Order: sequence, then C-alpha cells, then structure tokens
Amino acid sequence: MAIPPISPYSMPLEQDLPQQKAPWRPDPARAVLLIHDMQAYFIDPFPRGQPPLTDLVSNIRRLRRVASALGVPVAYTAQPGGMTRTERGIQHDIWGPGMTAAPRHRGIIDEVAPTNGDTVLTKWRYSAFYGTGLQNLLDAKGRDQLIICGVYAHLGCMVTAFDAFMRDIEPFFVADAVADFSFEKQWMAVNYVTSGGAVAVWTRSLIAALMSQTRTELAESAAHSMQAR
Repeated sequence: MAIPPISPYSMPLEQDLPQQKAPWRPDPARAVLLIHDMQAYFIDPFPRGQPPLTDLVSNIRRLRRVASALGVPVAYTAQPGGMTRTERGIQHDIWGPGMTAAPRHRGIIDEVAPTNGDTVLTKWRYSAFYGTGLQNLLDAKGRDQLIICGVYAHLGCMVTAFDAFMRDIEPFFVADAVADFSFEKQWMAVNYVTSGGAVAVWTRSLIAALMSQTRTELAESAAHSMQAR
C-alpha cells in the first residue's frame, strides 16, 4: 500500500499535553538528537506550505540549531530505498516495495539536511535501533538520552521511543516536531509514549530545558574555578 495523501491539520497545543510519568530532564551532555526519516518519500504526502509540515520543519530546524550550539550530537535515519524482497521482509506485506533508490525518494529534504559532523544511519525497520548502529553511536559518545523528532509519529518515532526505553535510554518525544497521517494518529502516539515509555515535550520547552541545564553547568564550573583560586 502506498502512503496516501495527508490532509492539512494543526499541531496539538502544549496545554493539552498529558501529564508526564517519567521524571527525566533533557541534558545536553547526555543527549543525542535523532531526526527520523525526513526523506522526500515520506514528506511528499504532506501538503506543502501548510501545517503540520510547516511546523514540523520549523521546529526540527530549531532543534537542530540548538543541538549544534550546545554540542549535542545529531543523527539522522534514512531508508536506503530499492530494497530487495528479502531486505524488505514482511514490511512488504503492509507497505509494498517502498521507496526507490532514486534521490527524489531517498534524499533528506533540504530544509533539515545533514551537515558536516552529523551521522546518517541506514534504517531497515520501524525502530531506529534495528541494524543501524544507533546504540553504538550512543555508547561511543557516552550518551543515554535520545531526543526524537520527524515522521511518522505512530510508527517509527513511537517504536524507537519504546526501543530506547527498553535499552535504559531516556527518550524525549518532541510532540510538535513529529507529524503523522492525521492529527488523531499523532496525538495517539504522544499519549501512548507518555503512558509508559517516554517524556513528551514541546520544542520550546525542550530548548528552554537544554539551555537552562547548560547555564547551570556553566555557573557550577565558574564557581568551582573560583574556589580553586
């Protein structure tokens, strides 16, 4: 089944966010930003110039800039396209052959494209951990938090959040920096991850928390430096 055209819809509102169960706070010294499946094949069904795509792209760009400024590693997932029937597995039974290997399908959209120093992981299944090396990246950088944004909220983004949770990695699900086939599916994903697998957070609040943590660490470092003199 091909991905159907997606009708415009507005992003959910921050005041509607469900109560969080997990006490985790994002830390720029512990986190990796994961920009999930922002390839043309997955973005083309959204109407251009309208929400949720406009908000999705804008918020991911904000997260990307802040991550770069704070030294948070940035990773992308991207399917290779042109998978063989064996590589595709039983995904084929639901979604058909999927994207081709052509750049018009495989390319990460220009608005949020990787830059030097970012990691692009080849993705094979819903979870961004499956066969990608994401766990190795987190381990190598000494990171145990994962900030998740991208598409689609109720599929790869949600499954990745729960996979992170089962690996003792604290997932942060950016509720207005993910998008889906409909508002209902997106909001279902936000509520479901909050119920027992991730902290759902808004872009603005996440950035504020990261910046606050950085200021606290700088203040503590300055205080220790003064004490050492």
